[in-house]
Amino acid sequence: MFEHLDDPRPPAFGAGFRRTVVRRAHRRRRRQLAGGMGVALASLVAGAGGLYARAALRLDDIERTRVAGTGEVPAGDPVTFLLLGLDRRDPSEPGRSDTILLARFDPGSGTASLMSLPRDLMVTDPATGRPQQLNTLAEHSLSDLVSAVESQVGVPVDHVLQVDFGGFVSLVDRVGGIHVQVSAPLRDRSSGFYLDTPGCVELDGEQALALVRSRHLEVQQPSGDWVADPRADLGRVANQRAVAVATLSDLETRPDPFAANQLADWLVENVAVDDALNVAEIVRLIEAGLTLDPGSVQEATLPVVEYAPDPNRLAIDPTAAPAVIDAFVGGAPLPDAPPFAGVPASPVGGEVTAC
Repeated sequence: MFEHLDDPRPPAFGAGFRRTVVRRAHRRRRRQLAGGMGVALASLVAGAGGLYARAALRLDDIERTRVAGTGEVPAGDPVTFLLLGLDRRDPSEPGRSDTILLARFDPGSGTASLMSLPRDLMVTDPATGRPQQLNTLAEHSLSDLVSAVESQVGVPVDHVLQVDFGGFVSLVDRVGGIHVQVSAPLRDRSSGFYLDTPGCVELDGEQALALVRSRHLEVQQPSGDWVADPRADLGRVANQRAVAVATLSDLETRPDPFAANQLADWLVENVAVDDALNVAEIVRLIEAGLTLDPGSVQEATLPVVEYAPDPNRLAIDPTAAPAVIDAFVGGAPLPDAPPFAGVPASPVGGEVTAC
């Protein structure tokens, strides 16, 4: 029944809730960074003793795309990224947004929060006023996607980052593999994922990709039987966050100069960002990622319900979602809300976490 859960309907939050969140975003964007870009970058490099000098210079070549609604964030302020994982075989193709994740970093507190948006979530297309699946909207217009996330989900978006799955494989392999914790063998015959050894295991880039793409995960029970994860796509987005945290964890173990320069090279080769994201902000993001405690990262999936016109699609849960959204926007601990009240828990051993 839940094999295609990934798509929802327009949310029904009150106008006051949306206005408060969006007003906060607009107020932040109106603030300007002091000094010009050259001064900011020079100060950043000098202050780090040259540690990030090569990384900063390299990052000037990163691919940028115009996205309305994004803007610079003053140093020290929390920043929220909309991260899009593109499923495509040819880099020249636009690709399909298979992963949609909001990431909030607070350099002041050294904390981060991740909130998954199911790719089949139904929203109202800002351009047409018609219902539209979230990942389809992402393929048509990043500006409209940002507008929908801000006005309908209720989360201000400062910047957008896109990476295709080939780039993801490259990142995992560059850090020497990632480590995840599972308590039972897992498999997905559709994505090619197979893990027969429980415990803290290492995944290379291709294995990690098969896990984040898994929509038909099965878990081997103590009896030896293989049981399908009833969460289907909602389980997949939880695994995507686990892999993201695991990647941060393994990045953290690398020496700073090596990690910063390697990460800068990877960003230039594999990532596209909005044109409002300047080099100084990217370098600060690298610094934050390399010093962040992965164990402190808050995680959640946006709570959803069935989309009334189509039970195979999803809509924002008007009861459970506001508390999760408010905590995410405010940097507070995320409530332990089920992503979908009608979906049972995963089979024994079905959870994947970083280790």
